[in-house]
Amino acid sequence: MKKYTFLALAIAPLFLSGGCRPPLASTALAAGIAAARADNWEEAARHWQDVLVREPGSAAAHNNLAVACEKRGAWEEARREYEAALRLDPDNRAIKDNFERFKARQEAAREDKGTAGGGRRPAGPGGRTR
Repeated sequence: MKKYTFLALAIAPLFLSGGCRPPLASTALAAGIAAARADNWEEAARHWQDVLVREPGSAAAHNNLAVACEKRGAWEEARREYEAALRLDPDNRAIKDNFERFKARQEAAREDKGTAGGGRRPAGPGGRTR
């Protein structure tokens, strides 16, 4: 009996110490936000892609990756990421707002291209990361 008590007491700190650290996905989300604030969108995208490897159901990571894709000019990838985020969290106001602004910028760019013959890229994203 004493052997099992000692074993339980020896192992308990291992489990408890894990509870004190933030989950890896939260850490990676935060690291991506820090990179985005530093205007390092490639690094930010890598962090959010890492989150999605571990947690494919993270609406926040999909939303944030969509913003990064916009910043890098990857419009179709941005659309796919926004749509994935909305499938996962359809009532999330921030994601809805980001996607609506994205679609408005896309529409404005199409209109500019059609009237000016130019082909301006859409204005930089106003999307918010979370």
